[in-house]
Amino acid sequence: MMHPVGPLSPTVYWLRRILAIGAAVVVLIGVVWFLAARSSRSSGEDPSTATAAAVGSAAPTFTGVLASTSTPPPTSTPPATPTTDPAAASTTPSSEVPTSPAAPTTAAPSTPEAAPASTEPAPPPAESPAPAETPAPVETPAPAPAETPAAPPAGEGSIGPAPAEPAPAPAPEPAPSYDAQGRLICADSAIAVTAGTDQAQLATGQQANLSMVITNTGTQACQRDVSGTLQVFTVLGADGSRQWSTADCFPGEGTEVRTLEPGQQVRYTVKWSGTTSAPGCVGDRVPLAPGAYTVVAALGGLSSGPAGFIVG
Repeated sequence: MMHPVGPLSPTVYWLRRILAIGAAVVVLIGVVWFLAARSSRSSGEDPSTATAAAVGSAAPTFTGVLASTSTPPPTSTPPATPTTDPAAASTTPSSEVPTSPAAPTTAAPSTPEAAPASTEPAPPPAESPAPAETPAPVETPAPAPAETPAAPPAGEGSIGPAPAEPAPAPAPEPAPSYDAQGRLICADSAIAVTAGTDQAQLATGQQANLSMVITNTGTQACQRDVSGTLQVFTVLGADGSRQWSTADCFPGEGTEVRTLEPGQQVRYTVKWSGTTSAPGCVGDRVPLAPGAYTVVAALGGLSSGPAGFIVG
């Protein structure tokens, strides 16, 4: 077999053998190259697909919505029984635990809207949510004492007129005084003095009668000193300047104490010459110039209001 026998030269037979062996080697190399190329194509697939396949074989480690987007492999563990959130299970507050004013916590949905439908049971979440804590009992504060509502102002829902503010208390009356015979002396608060003239308009230099009226305005009969030495008549100008007075040239004389019944009046008059005067009755006395004037009457410490008249 190794030594060729035939009509041709041995060299020819060796060449044929070498060619056949070379062809076989080429065919073998081709087969090996084909298998290697096919294997390399199989190993050259998308790495993300291979990674996804590798990851799919392992248990998912994501939680929440991401965990539900991939379908986990079937497991023999039965699905966990959903736990009802104590805070959402009952909306009626307990009689022992007061309801907290904070808004109740809403439990997360078990299946997100983005999760695909699956006939296989959903796997239990990777991390179970912490159970809702039962709120501690809150001590109910004692009710504050009700404040007395202020009276509404008049015209704003009030039933009647707003109560008037209390008037200041009047000054206390002085203790009553009595004379040596035990008779009540009229207090200044029980005596009124009024001034006037017998004519409302006088000519320049015309004489006039000036009057003083003393009235017991109290409720009891009393004694009052109305002596002429206590009576003073004064004429004032429109600017309040002093023009004439009985105290300057003709002061009152005599002593008189009268019993005045309640409401009783005593009238005294004096004749005025219509001229001016000065304290001590010094200087010239001249007729009053035309204009407006007033007369004021005084009885001791009591004084009347001004009574007006016209000269001219």
